[in-house]
Amino acid sequence: METSNRSLNLFLLSCVFLFVCTEVLLSPFYPQFFKKVYGINDPDLTGFYIMTCRLVVVVFTPIWGLIAHKSNNSSTLLIIGQWGTGISCFLMAISQSFEMFVAASVLLLIFKSSYFLLYTILISENRNSTTGAAASYHAVLQGAIVTATILSGWVIGMDNPLLIFWIVGIIECLMAVFSLFFLKKVSKNVIVESDLEQTNNRSLITQFLFFGIIVLTLHLAVNMIRPFFTTFTENVYSTNTMMSSSLYLIPSLMAIVTLPLTKKYSERLGWYGYVGAASMIIVGLFLQGIETSIAGLIFFRCMFGIGAAWCLAKIDVFIFNWSVNMHGDYSKISAIQNVGLLLAPVAASSIVNTRSISAVFTFASLFVVLHLLIFLWGTYSREKNKGKLHLHKEEEHALYK
Repeated sequence: METSNRSLNLFLLSCVFLFVCTEVLLSPFYPQFFKKVYGINDPDLTGFYIMTCRLVVVVFTPIWGLIAHKSNNSSTLLIIGQWGTGISCFLMAISQSFEMFVAASVLLLIFKSSYFLLYTILISENRNSTTGAAASYHAVLQGAIVTATILSGWVIGMDNPLLIFWIVGIIECLMAVFSLFFLKKVSKNVIVESDLEQTNNRSLITQFLFFGIIVLTLHLAVNMIRPFFTTFTENVYSTNTMMSSSLYLIPSLMAIVTLPLTKKYSERLGWYGYVGAASMIIVGLFLQGIETSIAGLIFFRCMFGIGAAWCLAKIDVFIFNWSVNMHGDYSKISAIQNVGLLLAPVAASSIVNTRSISAVFTFASLFVVLHLLIFLWGTYSREKNKGKLHLHKEEEHALYK
């Protein structure tokens, strides 16, 4: 890898780290944040805020993808998004009411919805190592979540937590300035020229639905257990806050630890590796819901984390290899991911209310079973009907590596 390409990758991954870290910085403490800053105790308002934020991302991510496809200049759009994000942070920092804070947050997320372009640019600039780039992205993402979780306690302990938005806004604007230098040589949007030109819209819609369903089921399953995990460990294992937080972060840490293995063996194992990783998720999720011991829970969390890291990275490679219009197609998939994030806590709450907390693990594992069955059916159909794959020969090879 050339030095310039390494520098670009490092910069893009740094932007990803900042994006994710600031995105989830207050998420563990929204109720405490709104109470401290605006004197709000109503949990329904917190739920309204989170729901509104998710919906904004779901709606505007495909819009940014469409604009990127039409303009054929994703780097400029990303820089616009960075400047808009920075300015929006300043507006959040001076918000004197909850309503103003919500309005500024909506504006922030309209601009921040463009940040999925970081990922598509990273992949397009690493065409010869898409799995490595995808694995690095997910490892950095999980590292940012760990960092944000650690910092969140410090932020909520500040006399005026709104001050953090001044800091974030300044950093975002600085990154936008650096982007002018690092992104000036980024290649234009890549449009795959192949048999795709001859495919009909119905076939393309079928493929999009296929990838949409497997992405939705995977993200729904992975995120279902998060809202009630610490409550589960405190009730079943009598853990303290520190121990519960540590157990919560294990999957994110495993994504970072196993990054070299994912890069080295993902291409070699290919389809078999994906099935094995999905099976690890299923077993890891199901057994977490069965009371064993702390050591057993840690082992199953590790198993779940390794499988999830592998599948999340590899499924992105499949999507990018299939894609006709990388930025446009992935923006839609990113929106579906956010639908999964939106539905996950709703589904988890429903299960807890009608059954039990431990049942969430069982249902989450069943979603992964469904995910794997659809994935196997789709890949089998593609292999059986190669004329309908709509992929280059080299892309077909990459899909089954």
